[in-house]
Amino acid sequence: MKLLHLHALPADMQLPPTAITIGNFDGVHLGHQAMLHTLKQRAQADGLKTLVMLFEPQPLEFFKGSDAPPRITSSREKIELLRAQGIDYVLIARFDQAFRSLTARQFADLLKFQLNGKALVLGDDFRFGCDRAGDSDFLRAYGFPIDNLETVLVHGERVSSTRIRNCLAQAVHRFFLQNGFNWISTPMMKTLVAIAAILYVLTALYPIVYD
Repeated sequence: MKLLHLHALPADMQLPPTAITIGNFDGVHLGHQAMLHTLKQRAQADGLKTLVMLFEPQPLEFFKGSDAPPRITSSREKIELLRAQGIDYVLIARFDQAFRSLTARQFADLLKFQLNGKALVLGDDFRFGCDRAGDSDFLRAYGFPIDNLETVLVHGERVSSTRIRNCLAQAVHRFFLQNGFNWISTPMMKTLVAIAAILYVLTALYPIVYD
């Protein structure tokens, strides 16, 4: 797997034709894994390389700063999880004022010309461009073949990074209540959720095998 940084790509660099998916991929959970599976299927069918575009910082971190929700995975952990999924390229886009100001057309041009995108695999709620003006219909009209992945459900509930984060927070809170702690400060809760997230990542990277 090759790690690329969008702002550092040489002007004359030519990527091979790619199938692209885009997102935060925080936790690389079952929903993300379904997306990556579809991406690899599309790439294999069309003779393309797989490329995952990530944002650094994540958009909510850019807009909310310290009030943004804690990450499930660090950038390094996320990259290792994507490597384990057999992705060809991971591209990190610096999410700053210039990037968030790109119009939907400029973002589509970036995918087509800089990243040599030939096909896209996107979530059913994907939005992009300044003020989230672009969506899958825009990209389809632009000329991209698109596979839209439907929401992945477990026990009837949507799998998402937000849900996993909330489950980790609830588990931490329940543990402390059961052990005599009646109050946990918000900073402490964020720290404890971060620790729980580390355990989540370790079990993903190094699964326990039972005899």
